Amino acid sequence: MMAGGAPGPRPMRWRHAVWLAAIVLFLLNFVRHGIDLSSIVLTAIVVALGFAIEHVETQTRRPLKNYLRVALASFAVGLVLVAMPLLMGSGIWIGLILWSGLSSAALFWCIAYERTEPR
Repeated sequence: MMAGGAPGPRPMRWRHAVWLAAIVLFLLNFVRHGIDLSSIVLTAIVVALGFAIEHVETQTRRPLKNYLRVALASFAVGLVLVAMPLLMGSGIWIGLILWSGLSSAALFWCIAYERTEPR
């Protein structure tokens, strides 16, 4: 399901500004803390997530768009609540419980929203 037409000039400028700010922040982080394997992997994950979000927002329609939004949000929350504690060497049980609860609630909300809202 592809949305027709290209985005207008206003959203395109915002997108370029966001990507430029992200590049500057990543470069500042690499200059301040040096380059190691974990920072390269995490940067690649954040960039891939950014491209995925941009693709979902510009190239998909409802109802697929809402389900993909939930999946991307679940992935991002999983990075923060599960993957980061694993990298730091701490326990993940609370993060795992929070991540599964938030992801389940978002999925149930999306299913209910798609059933009740007109297209």
